[in-house]
This record gives sequence, structure tokens and C-alpha cells, in this order.
Amino acid sequence: MDFSLSPKQKLMCQAVREFMVGECKPDLTLELAKKKRFPREIYKKAGQYGYLASYYPKELGGQGLPLLDHCFIMEEMIRYDNRIGMALSLGSVPAKVLLRFGTEEQKEKYLSKLPKGEAVASVAITEPNHGSDIRFLDTRAERKGEEYILNGNKTYITNADIAEFYTVFAQSDLDAGPYRGISGFIVERETKGVTPMDIGDKIGLKTTSSCSIEFKDVKIPKKNLLGKENHGFIYIMDAINEGRVEIANQAVGLARGVYDRAVLHARTREQFGHKIGKFQNIAHMIVEMSENIESAALLAYKAAWTFDKGKLDLATAHQAKVKCPLVAIDACLKSMQILAGLGLFEEQFLPGYLGDSLATWLLEGTGQIQRNTVAAQILGRL
Repeated sequence: MDFSLSPKQKLMCQAVREFMVGECKPDLTLELAKKKRFPREIYKKAGQYGYLASYYPKELGGQGLPLLDHCFIMEEMIRYDNRIGMALSLGSVPAKVLLRFGTEEQKEKYLSKLPKGEAVASVAITEPNHGSDIRFLDTRAERKGEEYILNGNKTYITNADIAEFYTVFAQSDLDAGPYRGISGFIVERETKGVTPMDIGDKIGLKTTSSCSIEFKDVKIPKKNLLGKENHGFIYIMDAINEGRVEIANQAVGLARGVYDRAVLHARTREQFGHKIGKFQNIAHMIVEMSENIESAALLAYKAAWTFDKGKLDLATAHQAKVKCPLVAIDACLKSMQILAGLGLFEEQFLPGYLGDSLATWLLEGTGQIQRNTVAAQILGRL
């Protein structure tokens, strides 16, 4: 076992950090969050440096990096600036199904712009009545000749109002049983009958929108079918399992970010004639944060490593998805205690880190759903 980063990985993380320091000024970040605006300019620059979708193959504009290296990039971005870092890491992730199961023509048309920061993508799975339970969907895709007619509604769709295209999942066979009869499609936002709408403010992910999408008699050409008809559920789970590994590593970045702020404050803030880091309660909170973050990071890195070896350990992936957000939330609460009243202000970033940490707990399935999966892996079918 070798737990150290390679020289190449260290240089990569250093370069990402320098990029974030140069581009993410606090006033700009606060303005973007206040206006709920996606950081398009920084997103495009990050693409030019190869920090977006770095796991994409080189022929599609990516760097062909392992998932673990991509996770290091995300962690470093989010650690320095959660609001912009989370936006950058979420801009291209939704196209994973297309990357894995799309045709060469589909990849060339839709994916080649993502690693360069020239396009944003969304994935539309969740519906008003289907969140954790997606065995059967209310959105319908009816085959008519060489087209599919799409009708239905999606909700909580990240960046749907600015994305150039969506990967949409709908029920294409009403007679199929659970887990069957779902198909995936590529749908361009400007297609007639597609109406995205921002559904309101939220406490986290301030620089990404959360939208509902109405599909009304949307005509989808057969060539925009993703993979095989009625195989969509398999594709969803394949992408979500990888996505959960990424979210775990995002949470590690969030935890490290608030930890950095807590340590800096404990070293510089004075009370009763001493730096507050000398007080045992403060010191112990920082030590506990460090212990939790390091253990969570090892779990998240292991999950990414197993994926890169072609043998994703589902139990590890789901445990990381449960553990890392909880560690991030706890680190945020401890950091806010250490900064006291100062920690409540947006200028200190801690409220934003807390909101994003809560989001990582809910994204790609709640912690309780993850634990059901882990239990099945450990106990088998009872």
C-alpha cells in the first residue's frame, strides 16, 4: 500500500489551487451566490486548463485521467471555494450515461464541448412522485415511427435552465414490471415543448439552479435514444454508483475547507490573553475534525480507487456516500462554534459550506437509502 500522492498528482493539486486562488475572489463568489448565477466565465477557463471532466477520454477533449485524480481536482476546488468549486464539479457530471452508453455520433455532438467548458449538461431523473424510488416513472416516452413523443414533469434538476442538453429518463414500456421499461434520451433544451423553470432559493448549491422541467409533446428523434430501449434503469444505476463516489469526495473537499478556516481562526484569534487554540475544548474539536476527515477521505479515495481498477466495491462506495457528508456537516458545525458569531456571516463562507454539505447528504439518494444498499451487501438477501 502507498498512501502518498505521486509527484504528478501533487503538481496537479497545486496547479488547481493556484487557479482557484487566481480566479475566485471572495467578492465575486458572494455576488454569484447572491444572484444565484452559474460561474460561466470561470467554468470555461477551468475547461481550458483541463479541470472539468478530466476523466473524459482525450479524443473527446478530456485528459483521460483516473476517477481518483478527477476527485483530487474536485476536492481541491471545493476546499478553496465551495460555491464555485461545487458549480464547476457539477457542470459536466450529468453526462456520464452518455459517455458510457452513447453512440460515437452522440458523444462527438454533445460531449466534446463539456471538458472544454463550452457547454453545461443536466440529467433529468427525479420526478414529483419519484425520488429514491425510480423503479417506475410517470414521464412517458411513446414510440411513433422514427420518433419518441415525450410527456411529463421532472423536478430538482440541477442547471436545467442553462444546460445545453439533458439526459432524460422516461417510461417507454408501460407493461414492463419494476426496473424495466425505462429508456434514456438526449433532449436539447431549446427543443419545442421543453420548459425549464427555477423552483426557488435553497440553502446550498447557491451557484447552481434547481429546476422543474415540463415536457409537452416533445419530439425526440430515434437517433437520440441512449443505448438500448428499456435498458434505462441499468444505465441510471451505473452512473449513480459512480456519482456517489464523486459526491463523497466533494464532501471531503467541503470538510477540509471549513477545517482550514477553523485552524486559521484558532491560531490567530485571542481571548483571555491567549490564542483560542490553546483552550482544550477548541483544540479537541479541531483534533476530532482532523480524525474524522482523514478517515472519511481514506474511504472516499478507496471507493474511487476500486472504480479505477474496474471493480467498484458497492459497499465501499455507498459507505463513503454516507460517511463523508456526515463528516462534512459535523466539521461545519464545529467550525461555526470555533468562529462563534463570526461563523454566521456569509463572508466567512461557513454558512455556504454547511448548505452544500447538507446537499451532498441528499444528492444521489439519501443516507438511509445508501445504508439499505450496504446492508444488502453485508447481509445478502434475507
